Amino acid sequence: MILDKKNIKNQEQNSTKNRLKQVFVIFILGYLVLVAKLFDYVSFADNSIKSSSYVKADNLSRPIIIDRNGYTLAHDIEVPSLAVNPRLLINIEDTIDQLMIAIPGGFNRDSLRKKLNSKASFVWLKRGIEPHQKAAIHALGIPGIRFEDETNRFYPYSNKLSHVIGYTNIDNIGQAGIERHIDSNLLKDSNFYQDSKNIQLSIDLKVTHAMRDELKKSLEKYKAIAAAGILMDINNGEVISLVSLPDFDPHSPETSQDPNYLNRITNGAYEIGSTFKSFTVAMALDLGIADLDTIFDARNPLQIGRRTIRDDHAQNRMLTLTEVYTYSSNIGTSRMAIEIGGDRFAQFLKKFGMVNRIKTELPELSSTLLKPKWGQIQLATASFGHGIAITPLHAAAAGASILNGGIYINPTFLKRTNDTNIEMRRAVDFTTSKKVRKLMYLNAINGTAKKAQVDGYHVGGKTGSGEKVENGTYNKDKLLTTFMGAFPIDDPKYILFLLLDEPKRIDETRGQRTAGWNAAPTFSNIVSRIAPMLGVKRSVGPSMFDEELTIASAVN
Repeated sequence: MILDKKNIKNQEQNSTKNRLKQVFVIFILGYLVLVAKLFDYVSFADNSIKSSSYVKADNLSRPIIIDRNGYTLAHDIEVPSLAVNPRLLINIEDTIDQLMIAIPGGFNRDSLRKKLNSKASFVWLKRGIEPHQKAAIHALGIPGIRFEDETNRFYPYSNKLSHVIGYTNIDNIGQAGIERHIDSNLLKDSNFYQDSKNIQLSIDLKVTHAMRDELKKSLEKYKAIAAAGILMDINNGEVISLVSLPDFDPHSPETSQDPNYLNRITNGAYEIGSTFKSFTVAMALDLGIADLDTIFDARNPLQIGRRTIRDDHAQNRMLTLTEVYTYSSNIGTSRMAIEIGGDRFAQFLKKFGMVNRIKTELPELSSTLLKPKWGQIQLATASFGHGIAITPLHAAAAGASILNGGIYINPTFLKRTNDTNIEMRRAVDFTTSKKVRKLMYLNAINGTAKKAQVDGYHVGGKTGSGEKVENGTYNKDKLLTTFMGAFPIDDPKYILFLLLDEPKRIDETRGQRTAGWNAAPTFSNIVSRIAPMLGVKRSVGPSMFDEELTIASAVN
């Protein structure tokens, strides 16, 4: 057989071309697969970024929050989160079973199935899982399962400071308290990022622990539905401690949305009862319309139109201003307020910072509830804390102004420095402030605040008990008791305002439930614990006001 050389050569050329075509096709297919995988990766990463509603500049972490002494109160931690590319899954039902076994109780089957059937290339399955959960899932080797490292917030002291520090959401964005203040104010400043500053609060962790402990005891002892307190430096407006019970776990802040868990110090406006008499008396003294020995007629109830003002501890006689305060006479303070008049009363409320919402770092702030007009009956009832609602923060700041020499200082939750511009104004005269301190001291010795006395320290204060308003009427069965006191009273360093919501009658109080029987002793218990922590020296010898103790004992 004779071979056709030309035909053989053509066949060889065709074979070579076919092999080249096959190689080219394989190369193209490989390239397309590579592009597809790259697209999948980019899509996954893009969706990962878009899944967060907020991305901080350069993905920087949040600042550490510390107390006034440097204790860390909040900081970032890295946690793994679980995600999936549903397009890469082989068997969805098997995947569901495996994940639910790996994290018992961590998934809802129907919800998980819906996510795994998604057409997207990236789906979050569970944010913020535990390291051992990550290890268990990783060991399963499920195609498409991914882990993303995220930044979450950790609060070493959990509930203790939740109403001050607040919390962040799943994307580590501040939602309440100082955390929200950080996002709303500080994180907008690029210089803040560059400086990597810590946030130092005015709060004292140890003092707060003691105060919370005593408030919790009182909450349980008097069977109240809530208890709260705020401690302020009387001379610079720093909030040293804020406690509002019940509080919540900032790691699981769902309960914070319950009205029972609101911050009663900054976000609750209350009629504080006779505690408000401290402000009414300060107004009268400052205007010069009365002095400590000025006489007020309290022989009979005071009739104003169809309203009758009565005293709970009626003496049925003429009372000096000092006695009006220590006997907590509604009649006496009503007469003072009427003489002060509506215009001047309103002017003092403004001086005391009670007209507007206080400007401070916490976003959870309530306004006061004041009367649009100040007629005689409105003045009379407001003089003893009825018909006028303020927050405990308002009360503490105003209280500081009538005790520190007469200067109103805007409160702050951040530790002040020498460069801090402190907002202040004169509220009352220095002499007025000294007289108010004297009244508070006398009240703690012989008045309604006798149970507020603290062994080794001269203190002073005023009690308040008010019926709660429900559906526009006063409920006699539900009381709000308050106490506003200062220590050491001769030269005050701190003011402490306390609140007990609906305390009950107990055997130890002889069936009583007014502030003198619950809020006052709570003040005593707290101050006895925190005064040494704050470096307050024990009082030596008599108070500067002792020589003027000439009044009779009042009824609690």
